Amino acid sequence: MASNIRILSRFYVVLVALLAILIAVVELGFQMGFNFYLYNLLLRLGIDLPWMKTTLDTQQVQALVLALTLVIVFIGYPLRKKEREKMPFYDLVFAFIGLVTFFYIVIIFPELVYRVGRPTLLDIAMGILAIALLIEATRRALGPVLPLVALAFLTYGIIYGIEAYSHVENPLARAVTALVNHLYLAKEGIFGTPLFVMVTYVYAFVLFGAFLEKMGVGTYITQLILSILGKKPGGPAKVAVVSSALVGTSSGSSVANVMVTGTFTIPMMKRAGFPPELAGAVEAAASTGGQLMPPVMGAAAFVMAEFLGRPYRDIMIAGFMPALLYFIGVYIFIDLYTKKLGIKPLEEEFPPLIRLMRYLYLILPIPLIAYLLVAGVPPQHSAIAALTVTVLGGVVAQPTLSWTVKATTITGVALLAFGIIYAGLDPYAAVVMLGVLTLLAVAVIGLALRGARRLASLIYEALASTSITATTVFLAASVAGVVQGVLTYTGQITAIGFKLLELAGGNLLLLLMLTMSISLVLGMGVPTTANYIITSLVSSSAVAAAATKLGYAPDVALLMAHMFVFYFGILADVTPPVALAAYAASTIAKSNFFKTGLYAGMLALAGYLGPYMFALHPDLLLVTVKNWDLAAIAAVLTNFASGVVGMYSLAAGITGYLRAHLPPYLRVILVPLGVANVLANPLQNPAILLANIAALTFAGFLKR
Repeated sequence: MASNIRILSRFYVVLVALLAILIAVVELGFQMGFNFYLYNLLLRLGIDLPWMKTTLDTQQVQALVLALTLVIVFIGYPLRKKEREKMPFYDLVFAFIGLVTFFYIVIIFPELVYRVGRPTLLDIAMGILAIALLIEATRRALGPVLPLVALAFLTYGIIYGIEAYSHVENPLARAVTALVNHLYLAKEGIFGTPLFVMVTYVYAFVLFGAFLEKMGVGTYITQLILSILGKKPGGPAKVAVVSSALVGTSSGSSVANVMVTGTFTIPMMKRAGFPPELAGAVEAAASTGGQLMPPVMGAAAFVMAEFLGRPYRDIMIAGFMPALLYFIGVYIFIDLYTKKLGIKPLEEEFPPLIRLMRYLYLILPIPLIAYLLVAGVPPQHSAIAALTVTVLGGVVAQPTLSWTVKATTITGVALLAFGIIYAGLDPYAAVVMLGVLTLLAVAVIGLALRGARRLASLIYEALASTSITATTVFLAASVAGVVQGVLTYTGQITAIGFKLLELAGGNLLLLLMLTMSISLVLGMGVPTTANYIITSLVSSSAVAAAATKLGYAPDVALLMAHMFVFYFGILADVTPPVALAAYAASTIAKSNFFKTGLYAGMLALAGYLGPYMFALHPDLLLVTVKNWDLAAIAAVLTNFASGVVGMYSLAAGITGYLRAHLPPYLRVILVPLGVANVLANPLQNPAILLANIAALTFAGFLKR
């Protein structure tokens, strides 16, 4: 939808940037508790400022963020494309009403506790306006599909309410009142779990990703991998796989990942001899996998943790082996295509590895955040802690800054750290304090020191970029919350699952296929996070119930079901006919979009089969293993190795190449063998694994 962004005058550009920074202030100040931590810090230093103890409830923070978000969207996105170059008066009216309707929640919240269930006429009027404007803002920013889904559910909710209140006077008014109360005033709809997760956890990671981009970490990672793999046959394609895995793990967006790494890798792949469609597909498939790769997976992973009531650490660990299998599968396909096409190493000069190694500290935030998450530090605190390291590394690496500026910055942050330690704040408070104060200190240094304006500019750009990017995340989560709210209001949140279970006859494999279809169809126009939320609400309980009947432990079955939905919600980005990641890559590659999408889907085959693999072999999720004895370790490694062998068979059969071009009869044998090998249990049925190995061995001995 980027082409639908309004061309703004300087006044509105500044206004949107200020609103975006205000969202950052709300998030860091109230949601992260910075104001309260700062009060405690000053109190320990003998300064008592009681007004700084002001705290807001999470629902107030969410409402305030949405109020600012709607203003940004109605200013930045036109009603129609032909209005891209002008600002109609009614859009300013919509922006003002959107601000008022959600700020209304902030104001009335103290008395809302006593009013939920007994809304006033003003409450209902504000609620109707808020829901209508939220859906329209989402249509402008994200397209029509998710709003249409929400409208369909809202219609069903009203019809359900009319039937429920058919025995009273004016059932339509009672139905609308009850539904608006549930969706707008209570913490069940707009202010439900999805938006709570976005505001509480995901914003911190969007902020972290923005600073990684602005400080040049994404570019550095791509150059580093280029210097290592660039001169190998098919090197640019292999660079795309590795760099996209590393960059994507922090960006959390398939399309953003394509735009960061694809700008470098796609032109190089074309120069190396890859057809444009294949070059774009490689980047699309690799970038989509970035949302699957721990430590920072897609935003839906944080929603999953909240839905399951498990720490994000569990989700991260569970996602490790499936993500590894995904990237191995993509790499195998690329390697075989490289050999089949006879692509030679590029005769280009790449940045020397020795010179790049001097800046290796730039990637420290990624292992740091992984360590903190595994250690059990709350996700948002982990992101803020890694943010400090990111900013310091970026400052040191800036070539235009003098060492005086760099030394001043490092000294200033070190003094802040010592002051916080001296004050004796608890670790989580200390992390948030240091992260936010680092941003403030660097911004002040940038404004105060001559030749350091770039620092202040980087902070400003990162904060503005974060909140503008987060607007789409907030909108998707809010509208998905509306869908969730209707499901809980009508009681269909469990009924649909049972209907699916009945439709599939309790067959787990058939249920998984139905769930995959729902997710991929929904993904044709719905953002990955909203896709996961809606699909998991309607189908995960059915999948978990079917798995439990087969002997899975209830917690294992539920984790498997949600992880399955999560995967296919993300894979929609490379699934034609929409395939947003493939579309973004095709614009860079100047290739045919549909062919690029087909190639991307083929390269991502491990992503389509991987969920079935961990659904049938849940030990691959690791956290599902109760006792790590030799038998458990052997089972995990055997299942994983079997998956890799299966991917080799599939890749060889589909590309028609191993060490030489394969005859048609062998390709026909290898493809079904590969699928069977992925799905079968090699410990219980080793014959399929042996058949794959035998077929691959035979294919490997064919003459070139």
